[in-house]
Amino acid sequence: MSLLYEYRVFLFSGFVQTLLMSLVVALGTTAVAILLVAMLQSKLRLVSRLGYALVEVLRDIPLMVNVLMVYFMLPLIGLGFGPFWSVCVAISIWGGANGAQILRAGLHSVGQGQRETAAAFNFGPVKTLFLIVLPQAMPVILPPYISLMTAVVQATSLGAVVGATELLRAGQILIEQTTIMRGGSPAYLVYGSILVVYFVLCSLISFVGARLEAYYQRPYRTDASRKIDARAHEIEATVQTSA
Repeated sequence: MSLLYEYRVFLFSGFVQTLLMSLVVALGTTAVAILLVAMLQSKLRLVSRLGYALVEVLRDIPLMVNVLMVYFMLPLIGLGFGPFWSVCVAISIWGGANGAQILRAGLHSVGQGQRETAAAFNFGPVKTLFLIVLPQAMPVILPPYISLMTAVVQATSLGAVVGATELLRAGQILIEQTTIMRGGSPAYLVYGSILVVYFVLCSLISFVGARLEAYYQRPYRTDASRKIDARAHEIEATVQTSA
């Protein structure tokens, strides 16, 4: 543990880089997913088919290959990015393609009758989407989308492959320097600590996701389930009072 404390500033800078990368890929994934699902939902056949082709191609390319292609091949056409943005772009594209399918499935789970009813009340497309469709689709969208968010956060560790100094790369550098200068490898300590950090980050995302799921599922709970919960609370209170 003294080694981690000694190099705490260096490791913390890698941790901050990981947090920034995670934020960027989360926003980028959502933006790409919205764009692609808009193409999939387009009434223009050419646009919808192009969106479908993009989604299928981007989903089928392995994420590691995606990162390497963005980092090494885009500079050949004058679109070079640094390690940080190469990883962010590659993960956002992959995550957005998978997120588009999640959003599409959630939107399709809301019956056409809901949209027809909204149109009867003179609701426009945007108002119908945000006030009628999305609130009903969120219980379907959130569970897989939260899983996707944890996946893209974990994928930021691929930055180590192209030299982005995020947490995993910082740990690798620390292990290499310590092994050369002092002898003995602290790999178990360093990698174990990195594992704990990623576990905490993903657990926080899952916790927030669970709270959001509970919020959107509240209107769909039946009166019977509410009565059962109320009765359970009464029994629990009685037991505690008796004790």
